[in-house]
Amino acid sequence: MSAPMRLGLALLLAIVLAVTAGPWLSPHAPDAIDFSAEWGGPPTLADGHWFGTDSLGRDVLARTLAGGRLSLLLGFAATLVSVVIGVAYGAIAGYVGGRVDQWMMRLVDVLYALPFMFVVIVLMVVFGRHPLLLFVAVGAVNWLDMARIVRGQTLALRERGFVLAARLAGAGPWAIVRRHVLPNLLSPVVVCATLTVPQAILAESFLSFLGLGVQEPAASWGVLISDGARDMELTPWALAFPALFLVLTLLALQLLGEGLRAAQARG
Repeated sequence: MSAPMRLGLALLLAIVLAVTAGPWLSPHAPDAIDFSAEWGGPPTLADGHWFGTDSLGRDVLARTLAGGRLSLLLGFAATLVSVVIGVAYGAIAGYVGGRVDQWMMRLVDVLYALPFMFVVIVLMVVFGRHPLLLFVAVGAVNWLDMARIVRGQTLALRERGFVLAARLAGAGPWAIVRRHVLPNLLSPVVVCATLTVPQAILAESFLSFLGLGVQEPAASWGVLISDGARDMELTPWALAFPALFLVLTLLALQLLGEGLRAAQARG
């Protein structure tokens, strides 16, 4: 394991541990207003507001950790949706081949031409802004790269000797895909999924920043960054800490994904 990959993994584990243990790290609830503290107060150790308070008197640390739990959950859930759709679509196109493959990949090309964020925004406006729909919408339009990678790998795998042997033994197409093709796609799928997670988190944060994602009283890093940007002159720490957590998470996932891709390339 390379040094950048170890750094990314350690940083990601530290962030996941911090946001998971958030309720035990902060004595304040994410949505509770501390009337005894200074509203918009700077970071201090005196009253337990280590990251300060926002303009409404809520603890920034508690909200950052709570927002991290929701952002990571939405990011990983959206990636899972994109993996399921992309693997199924790419494996079918690559194994069947011929006209079916051509028509399926032309559809992918058409979807590539559509503005990604515009499609997600339309889905959120039409069907509502529930968090469940949010990660489904992000995942449902984020599977195109996965489908192309899986399709290319399947085209190579279907000509391998063990697939030809299974075909000669009388195995059906779906049995071959399930038993022989999909297990050999695990490595590239994991690498692609690792690189997809930061895209999903960034998409959710951008939508929440625009007011189309997570809604109050729930909070994600995008919501906190939007609120912090609005009050940046009064409470810059309310913007700095959520943004720092988001950047570190994206950096950790990128380092981990690039490390896995380099390891796969080395064989």
